[in-house]
Amino acid sequence: MAGCARRTPPTVSPIATGSCRSSNLQWFAPDDERERARLNKWCAGVGEAAAFLRLGVGSEVVADMSDVVFVSWNVHVGSGDIRSFVNDLRAGVHTGGRRFPHYVLLLQEAVRTADVPAFRADARGAKRIAPHDAVAPIDIVRVSGDLGASLLYVPSMRNGSSAADAAEDRGSAIVSTLPLSNWMAIELPGERQRRVVISAQIGTFSVAVVHLDALGGWNRLRLFWTPWMRDVQVRTTTSALPDPNGQLVVGADLNTWHGRDERAAQHLARMFRATPLSVDRQGLGLRVLDYMFFRAGANQRARYRQVERRYGSDHRPLVGWVE
Repeated sequence: MAGCARRTPPTVSPIATGSCRSSNLQWFAPDDERERARLNKWCAGVGEAAAFLRLGVGSEVVADMSDVVFVSWNVHVGSGDIRSFVNDLRAGVHTGGRRFPHYVLLLQEAVRTADVPAFRADARGAKRIAPHDAVAPIDIVRVSGDLGASLLYVPSMRNGSSAADAAEDRGSAIVSTLPLSNWMAIELPGERQRRVVISAQIGTFSVAVVHLDALGGWNRLRLFWTPWMRDVQVRTTTSALPDPNGQLVVGADLNTWHGRDERAAQHLARMFRATPLSVDRQGLGLRVLDYMFFRAGANQRARYRQVERRYGSDHRPLVGWVE
């Protein structure tokens, strides 16, 4: 329940690369050996992270946070029409006519349909979630290439739990018109699936994508216990994120069934309260799942709005900027 007693979040430390853990990322995982053993089984079911700098390795593009429009969006296992959304975003449809020089997409439940290993009996996978309307899922590597954007994609879990399922994995992604550097992945403690927070640096600021558990373990009151688990996960996340005082934007699907009253959401709100934030959300109500958090420069404030159209996903994109 939202009022469950707190527990000290598990400590995380750098972890060796190998298996699904690409050598070009810095990896963190819980120090607890049982947690690592559980995460390793999920890791065995997915491919390595995909990271591309399509603007040229080492290229320097100077951009202030105010030159960038940020998006947080759960694209529902590749159902979200990212291309159409980006076309509207660049045209200023979701920003009151303002056209930003750059965009950064912070995506949850992105899907990859290539370079995924064959199913192994000793690996773990999630029950396959199919895209809406039985369409083929939109491959995040392919669509970022079509957009000519840089990409960091880190799969959290295999999208399927048997050899009969298509070879797909799903996880979080950063798609950016600016170069990405200092790639990092934080594997979170949990009870069911594998969850990986990702972050990257863009010039003078950093961005991160967070997607927390929706349900707890089978041996608990799954819906009511999970707020406690999400609180542990988010505090583990914030203990490992880079530069606790630097400029940072977080796009998050916190899966907070109890909305902003859950400790996970409250903890992040306190961390980012130095930057004033305005929120324009459609359909205000108790069940808030998706959030953006901003830590901007001095004398800057942030805002984000929820887009009315879902673009094929089951979540509406959040579009935000600093001013």
